[in-house]
Amino acid sequence: MSTQAYAVARPAERVAWKDRALAGLLVVQVIVGFEFFWTVLVKLVRGGFVTGLAADLQDRVQKAPDWYRSLAESVIIPNASLFGYLILIGELFVGITLIATAIVWLLRWERLSLTARRTLVGLIILAAAAALAMNLNYHIANGAANPWQLPEGVFDEGVDLNTVFSLIDATILVVMAGVMVSLRGGAPPTADPS
Repeated sequence: MSTQAYAVARPAERVAWKDRALAGLLVVQVIVGFEFFWTVLVKLVRGGFVTGLAADLQDRVQKAPDWYRSLAESVIIPNASLFGYLILIGELFVGITLIATAIVWLLRWERLSLTARRTLVGLIILAAAAALAMNLNYHIANGAANPWQLPEGVFDEGVDLNTVFSLIDATILVVMAGVMVSLRGGAPPTADPS
């Protein structure tokens, strides 16, 4: 009898663990979204981001790899105003989307239709992919050391924040892609396959 009770309780424990892990990832998603949203807010309140982007990039890309510096000098810097607005729009989209979708998931997931769940997860995937692309771009533009390299000085960061955020973005992207696959099959993402 105790063996049966254990066998019945075991899958429920796995589902509860997955629910807690997913809730934890959604909280991290809110933190990433807040970082993007706050960055946009600072740029808008302080002003000068769009008009100062060309000068900032000119200095910033000096440490970047040659291929990136060439791209920045030939494409991005001459069109800095356009890229400035695209950055603002992209960061605002990522921030609002990651925060709002996590809150909706945490508070209303069970009440959403399958189509609404797929849409929600699709938005998270899109925002996480955009966040990953932006954070990798910022990492390269800054000429930061890669995670497998030692920084130049003893006072430099071991791993820069754009790299850390890139890893978090990639984690959100991969987990949500898995959720989307499970939703395509019609099964809820926390369902135990056994």
